[in-house]
Amino acid sequence: MGVIDSLSAGYRFLGRRIDLLLVPILLDLLLWLGPRLDIGSLFRQAAALYTDAAATEGMPTDMATLSGQMSEMLTTMGENTNLLSVLASSSLLHVPSLMAAIGPTSQQAVIEIAHPLAVIAFFLGLGLLSLLVGVVYLNQLAQALPLGSGPKPTDRSQFVNNVLRHWLMVLLYVLTLAVGMVAVSVPVGLLSSLFMFVSPAIASLLLLLVSSAFFALFFYLYFVTVAVVLDNLPVHRAIVASLRLVRRNFWATLGFVALYNLIAIGFALLLAGLVGSSPVGTALGILVNAYIGSGLTLGLLVFYRTRILKQEERAHFMGAA
Repeated sequence: MGVIDSLSAGYRFLGRRIDLLLVPILLDLLLWLGPRLDIGSLFRQAAALYTDAAATEGMPTDMATLSGQMSEMLTTMGENTNLLSVLASSSLLHVPSLMAAIGPTSQQAVIEIAHPLAVIAFFLGLGLLSLLVGVVYLNQLAQALPLGSGPKPTDRSQFVNNVLRHWLMVLLYVLTLAVGMVAVSVPVGLLSSLFMFVSPAIASLLLLLVSSAFFALFFYLYFVTVAVVLDNLPVHRAIVASLRLVRRNFWATLGFVALYNLIAIGFALLLAGLVGSSPVGTALGILVNAYIGSGLTLGLLVFYRTRILKQEERAHFMGAA
């Protein structure tokens, strides 16, 4: 199937199972009506360190300017933070969330978390819960599709077993990525810090190259979590499957990812005007975004699986020949 055909098929399947909207709707209701976990004080403290560094006597002009820019960026990032938005795993597990995209609303009760250890504990706990919510969501979508080599649970216990297994697999994948990124980022960060004293331009170029390499890696690993859930693959085989699929369908995958994000971001911007206008408008925006996002995610599953089937057919034909 092509890009448009996959998305169309996703919405056709969604039309038969509106109950698949339950997870993103409940998540957005929590982010809308629940308390806001504010960690802005930590961003302000970090911004103050960069402000002091920029004002240090003898600081090179380029480094002072860069420090000032970092201070402004951290201050902006700290405004209206909500740690609960970690629950929305939109990039990794494709759970649509309008409230996470547009930020907290003014009527929420604010709970400030100022201690760094408390922030870390909340972040890790919410991160684990986010992976679980995302795995439940993807399993529900996968169960609704007549596609995939993974088992289709027939009762609740089988569904729970599937979810727990996939959650552990996704957690292992995230830990593997995190360890790999730290292993690369630490030496690169130290090297760029040394170059900063010699030439800030070279340091910036080095960081840009590493960031581009990470971006390309994430693109090639785009289907790992889908492979884990839909085909019940272990992490190493899911990684190989994603790498092969993207390599053999590079332009189609690029077109799909671009269109997927264009639709998701475009509708989020359009629906942002409803949020805050009235409770009815916010509720309507949440419902519409859940429908749009779930259709896109189902389209993603269809795109992945039909491309895998095409690869298997090609391999079988070549083997038979």
